[in-house]
Amino acid sequence: MKKTLYILIFMIGALVFSCTPDKYEVFDFESNAAQVDSIELAPNSHILYADGVSELFFRVHAFDINKIWRKDKVTLPDGTLATKDTLHTDIFRVQNSRITADIEFYKEDGTKLPANAKISTTTVEDFKIYAKIGDKQSEMYQIDVREPFPEKARKVIPVIFHHIKSEADGGSLPGVDTKYLQYQLDQLNAIFSKRAHNHSNGANANIEFKLALYAPDGTRLEEDGLNRVSTPLEGFQSRPALVENTWDPKKYMNVYISGTPNIVPAPHTKLTGVDPILGLSFTDIEADDDLDLSPEKIGITIGASYYGTYLYYISYIFNWKREFSKYLGVLNSYGEDHCDDTYPHGYNYSRIEGWRIANDGRVFYATNVTARSGQSSTFTPQQVERMHWVLENCPTHWAWKSDFAFTGVE
Repeated sequence: MKKTLYILIFMIGALVFSCTPDKYEVFDFESNAAQVDSIELAPNSHILYADGVSELFFRVHAFDINKIWRKDKVTLPDGTLATKDTLHTDIFRVQNSRITADIEFYKEDGTKLPANAKISTTTVEDFKIYAKIGDKQSEMYQIDVREPFPEKARKVIPVIFHHIKSEADGGSLPGVDTKYLQYQLDQLNAIFSKRAHNHSNGANANIEFKLALYAPDGTRLEEDGLNRVSTPLEGFQSRPALVENTWDPKKYMNVYISGTPNIVPAPHTKLTGVDPILGLSFTDIEADDDLDLSPEKIGITIGASYYGTYLYYISYIFNWKREFSKYLGVLNSYGEDHCDDTYPHGYNYSRIEGWRIANDGRVFYATNVTARSGQSSTFTPQQVERMHWVLENCPTHWAWKSDFAFTGVE
């Protein structure tokens, strides 16, 4: 460690004494403190619901901006090489341990905010906030405070997992059991009910996924929520087994675990005369009995891997919360999602991992389930409205209207 430090000091010293003093500014690496030239403030959202529970939070990072002259190699018109003094700007992120001044948060009127920068309110009144370190402060950030989002009527969705086991695979793959599936649904339910986090722009969808208890013939399932099927077919060829094991979508949400690839259908079927919502393609039917029961059109397919453990595959490649929300009509916020209360963004990251740059240039800390990074644990109110629209208007998603999967009685 000491040897490395001595080498670093030597290199810095060589740089300092090899430069002309009046042309170069050299960053002082030996100082325990750091100079703060710029502060970047990123909220989880610019929207805060005044329900007294939703919390607005900010992430703050300080930067040391250094301008330094360096000799760059250039090629002259005659092809010879030369050097040119060029002013470079180096931006260093300052670690919190090197910041000697306190990080403070204020409202525009000078009201000092808690050190953890978490804000909740019951007053519907917009405000601005900024961060300050010493004599440096960030730009003002406008917060849109809104009336509490009204709670939606609770919908319980019975889920049946069809485990299509290929005989070529040698039977069951690890991780496919009621305990593991219940664990995944518990995680989903915490997010869909806003129990995972109280983010400022999050809404309680009041949607619960529960393992089915009874089969279509009214008999009790041997394993809650699990229908095990064996087939000699494998991979893409196993689709017929999915077709044969599709249960009535007006009683069950069908999830297939098979060798076919991951498929999440768009809610595509609605009754004639119902106005569609933006972003989804629909087929109109005259009656709810005219459903196309193709697995790709009514359920979710989780592709099992024959080359690794099944547990690894569905935990890390199949994104449960994102795919289940897509099933309910929510689109990715890094595309056109038709929700005004999300941050539309592309693939651009800010200088800090986990922060995104919105299409309008704002920097934010991503917390939405459909964002490409961040905590990914929140649905906005407009996303919740989309999910309930699909559940109420798409007959392929009407399992929540029936208790049969829990009682075995019509």
